[in-house]
Amino acid sequence: MNEVLKEHLGEIALLIYILYPLLKRWWDRTKRKGEQSGKAPNKTAQTPEPAQTPPAPPTAGPTRAPQPAPTLPHAPRPTEADLLAAAQTQLERLKRDATERLLRAENDPRLLRLAPALRDDLLGRLETIERSLRSRPTLSTIVQDTAVLRGLESLLRHLNTIALRRTHRGSAFLGTADAMADACYAPILDFARIHGLELSTSQPVVVPGDWERSIVPRFASTRVAPLRAPSDFDSDVWRWPAIAHEVAHDFYSCLKGLDRRLHDRLGLPEQVESPTSSQGLDGAWLRKLFGAWLPEIFADTMGTLLLGPAHVETMRRSLRNPDSAQRTAAIFQANGRIDEHPPARLRLYMASRVLHHLGRHTEAETLWDQWESEHPEVRFYYLPLGGQWVGLSDEALHSIADSLIDALVRDGWPELDGFQLLEIAGLAYFHAEHAEVERLAGLLARGQAVDGDVRWIMAAAVLAATAQPALHDQILDAARRSIARVGSKESVGEPSKPDGRTHRRIGKALVRSLGEPHALDEAIALAAAFTPYQPPRWR
Repeated sequence: MNEVLKEHLGEIALLIYILYPLLKRWWDRTKRKGEQSGKAPNKTAQTPEPAQTPPAPPTAGPTRAPQPAPTLPHAPRPTEADLLAAAQTQLERLKRDATERLLRAENDPRLLRLAPALRDDLLGRLETIERSLRSRPTLSTIVQDTAVLRGLESLLRHLNTIALRRTHRGSAFLGTADAMADACYAPILDFARIHGLELSTSQPVVVPGDWERSIVPRFASTRVAPLRAPSDFDSDVWRWPAIAHEVAHDFYSCLKGLDRRLHDRLGLPEQVESPTSSQGLDGAWLRKLFGAWLPEIFADTMGTLLLGPAHVETMRRSLRNPDSAQRTAAIFQANGRIDEHPPARLRLYMASRVLHHLGRHTEAETLWDQWESEHPEVRFYYLPLGGQWVGLSDEALHSIADSLIDALVRDGWPELDGFQLLEIAGLAYFHAEHAEVERLAGLLARGQAVDGDVRWIMAAAVLAATAQPALHDQILDAARRSIARVGSKESVGEPSKPDGRTHRRIGKALVRSLGEPHALDEAIALAAAFTPYQPPRWR
């Protein structure tokens, strides 16, 4: 009996909780009927105690006025006119704040990069909403515009945070980092503009702060791509190439449909559930792992294409862990899924594979051998399974990585009008670029400021500091002075526009020269001399 009571104690308590008020109400109702029929006890002889009075509302009596139940005041429901007035007030406040912020951005070189977002992405949309609110909008339109205003208000807060960090927490490296990001993004933006690709970003902005480097998730469909950099980023030359990695992340996210279409084309899932047993850990499952890692693999690949061995040197230094070599080969999990970052060892292997595609075979083998010598006795990749680590064959994962890198680098991309990554003009680090980097590295090692592309200056600084670590500070200082000089030359006033009459005179002379064979030969020779070198395209 006691066991039955314990098992059904909750049900019994619930029945008592339900039945007791019903029984009490029935008893009180029976009692009132008895009083009304003259059967109630004499009130002078026995008066019921207050605790026994039924909790019923007071009844009307001959000498007592009815007491209405107290009611709480209700706020009047807002009308359509009230909602319209509130939206207009919010609109005017946002316009005032955004205009003030835009004025400050246009007059502060540190904030000038935010001006397009403030002018077009924020104030431009506010003007659209203003026209909507002035045209006798319906209630649904007012509600939609109010929701958009809330989003734009959040966007303004984000831009204000970026502005504060660039003004109050910035450092001397800010201009150099912006120039580096621009140089990495330039070939991508040029290609997108020529081929009409839909990119949601056109302005990388470096934001210093107390965080690890990363790309900030996109907000409110703006053209700004905030690149978060640690506050001590400027003191280590080997960290600078990481900007190329973050630029690649933004390109991956801002090219419409790229992530989904690339996963579909490669036959890879976007997320991979963590395994619960060793059954099914075959080659097909191992290949699925690369679907979870694809964004990081793409960023490493693009960074290596942009900066060559300098980017892989940065990866080697930032990912190495000689004190826990097995950890560099561990496959981590997060929230029941495979983590988005591949093992550090596998990332180095794939980056060295990209170097082979660029023709930098010696550098690829040297960097991989350095990694392996710093992390000896690692011959497996480790997967946590059932509280233990299961070893996965590195040969199996490396063969899948080889095929994936080959597909990313050599295959044409439908999202890029069928072009290979190696075919994007000015993007890949080929032999001519490496020769220029080696020339600049020698000058930087002597502390000389140089002229050249910002990408090659920074790549040269990395290679020079790697070869002569004792000269690190001198090389970094020379590189920053060089990049600052390049920026100052580019910021000089625009060249004057030639007179239209000069164009017409040149045009007439060219037309006349078409009938002269020797002039055609000279034109062909001049064209060949002034055309930038492009490596051959092998199909």
